[in-house]
Amino acid sequence: MHSVNALKRNWFPGLVAAALAVMPCGGAQLDGSVPKPEPDRRLAIPHAILEVKQKYAPDKRLGIFEVGVQRHGLELMLTGEVDCAEARIETVRAVERTGAKVTDRIKVLPDEKLGDQTWGISCLSVASGRLLPDHKAELGTQVLMGNVVRVWKPSTNAVFRWYLTQSADGYLSWLQKGTFVRCTRAQVDAWNQGPLLIVTAFDERILEQPQADAQPVSDVVLCDLVRKTAEQGDWYQVELPDGRAGFLPKPAATDFGAWKQARQPTAENIERTARTFLGRPYLWGANSPKGFDCSGFTKTVFFINGIDLQRDSSKQADEGTAVPLDGDLSQLKKGDLLFFGPRARRGKPERVVHVGIYLGDKLFIHSSERVRINSLDPQSPIRDENRIRTLLRARRILPDR
Repeated sequence: MHSVNALKRNWFPGLVAAALAVMPCGGAQLDGSVPKPEPDRRLAIPHAILEVKQKYAPDKRLGIFEVGVQRHGLELMLTGEVDCAEARIETVRAVERTGAKVTDRIKVLPDEKLGDQTWGISCLSVASGRLLPDHKAELGTQVLMGNVVRVWKPSTNAVFRWYLTQSADGYLSWLQKGTFVRCTRAQVDAWNQGPLLIVTAFDERILEQPQADAQPVSDVVLCDLVRKTAEQGDWYQVELPDGRAGFLPKPAATDFGAWKQARQPTAENIERTARTFLGRPYLWGANSPKGFDCSGFTKTVFFINGIDLQRDSSKQADEGTAVPLDGDLSQLKKGDLLFFGPRARRGKPERVVHVGIYLGDKLFIHSSERVRINSLDPQSPIRDENRIRTLLRARRILPDR
């Protein structure tokens, strides 16, 4: 996956420099001019802010920390947004320890405009989360129907409203109004505790009537969640998070609680699940049967087998336990995750940019152009020479049996 640098701004360059260029350090001169700041103070303030940021939001994809310094006359103000009160308090204290006198104008999200509706539930089969509040913006992730998000703030455009949200795996993205329903924490709890069905078909439709030629209410895809309200013959009567209702064929879904209890995360099941997606298209930022990026594919495969992975390949590379790599890949087992990317060189660290699932015999399955199987054997007709060159590490996620 990718960095969400576009999601947040670094306010330090320019803002901090402009503010500190007139910051009083030791009082004004007799002629009324303001002395130049001490060099160490000029560097200390952004460094103090950065240290707090590294503690509370080291990864911009997973945490909100947009703090900068602004000047109003001779007054220095800390401005911006954070996602917890502790980050705000520590930032103010850290800056004050530099000797600077500042006014705290940092906003703690969720935005007060949201009231108590600071949660949401996706009401489309696949809701697309963008890195900016615009349809033209890069796709960051997707939220499947029935899944809960935290809602942090609305966009400034009141006509075409978007909301900054955070999915259960911690990933931040902008969802458009209408792709999810805003709700309170109590409503989220009621949804999660209700009689939920998980869609087990790759693709199906919820219909207005329990008959195949009825008009559709919505499409659904594998792993969507809907509420069961009744049964009628070969159909479930269901309700969507936004209140729409209809009928879903029984073979397309099953009780979510029972489904979770039945998961068996074995190497064979991982391979079997992964192979069912062969030929599905690659789509940057996607994690549904309509299309996968590399980490969306691995996340979905493991979720179907009862294991929750983080959203991004660089984060998945920290999960499980390390597996040594040798020339013959002799330590690898079926179901291990393989990670690829540029190696460390010229002072730059290695960078994980791709992930796949090992199948044994140097074969692996991954989403690249489409979900496909390739080989790490240089002599194989299905070898992937780029992945052979860029294999960085392997991690074992599955429990020992």
